[in-house]
Amino acid sequence: MGFRTIFALLPVLLVASAPMEGGPPGEKSHYQLRFLRNAQTPVEMKLIRYDTGRQKQVVERGTLITYKSRSARRVLLAGDFSHWKPLPMERGENGVWYHFLVREPGEERPRYKLIVDGVWTHDTANPIRDDDGMGSYVSILPGLDASEGLHLTYRAIDDYTVEFRLRRPEARMISLVGDFNNWNPENDPLTRGRDGIWRLRKKLNRGDFRYCYIIDGEWSLDLYNKETASSDTGRICSLIRIKKPGGKP
Repeated sequence: MGFRTIFALLPVLLVASAPMEGGPPGEKSHYQLRFLRNAQTPVEMKLIRYDTGRQKQVVERGTLITYKSRSARRVLLAGDFSHWKPLPMERGENGVWYHFLVREPGEERPRYKLIVDGVWTHDTANPIRDDDGMGSYVSILPGLDASEGLHLTYRAIDDYTVEFRLRRPEARMISLVGDFNNWNPENDPLTRGRDGIWRLRKKLNRGDFRYCYIIDGEWSLDLYNKETASSDTGRICSLIRIKKPGGKP
C-alpha cells in the first residue's frame, strides 16, 4: 500500500516544544518537512499522509528523525524497529535528511543508527545514547507517549535540557531531588497541569545522576525509568545519564 506525503499545510504536533500554560506540552503548527532548516532531537508528531489505496487522507503518529548534511549522497536509518534493515531517508531542500517513523504508544524505546554514505554512526542530534560495544554509540528513541498517558518518564528536550514528568492527578505537591540539587526538596518543585501531569524542565551537565520524586512527603522512584542505582544511604533511586553531544568525553 503506497503513501504519498502531503507537504502543504501539514499539521504537526511537536511535543518537544515549550508546554502550553497549564496544559500538555506541544503546540499545533504547520510544517513542511522538505523545507526543514536544521536537524533536531527526534520529536513526536502527527503526520497527514494520502493513502492511495483507500483514496483518502490518514493521520499517522510517530517520531521524526533528522540529519543535516548537504554533501551526503545517501543517508539510511536502521534500528530495532526494522530488525536493523536499512530504511531510506529523504533529502530536503536545505540539506536536512528526514524519516518519519510510525510508532505505537507504549512500545519499548528502540535503538537505532544512521548510515551516511555507507558509514554507520549514531544520531548526533539525539543526546539519548548508549555504548554499542564496538567503541562507538547507538542512539535511543524516547518512548512514544500515549496521549501524555500514564507511563511517563523524563525526556530530552535538547542536549542538556531534560523534562521530568509523571502523572499524579491526585497529588498536592511533588518535588524532584537528586545529586544535582543536594537532595533538597525545596529546590525543584514540579508544576501540575490541568491534565494531571506534573512537569519540570531542568538543565543538567554531562554525567550520571541519581534522583527520586517526593510526592506529598513520600519518596518515590521514577517508575517508568528502567535505570536505577543506590543512594549513599542504600536507598534505590532512578538514574539518568547525560552524555556530551557527539559522544565526546
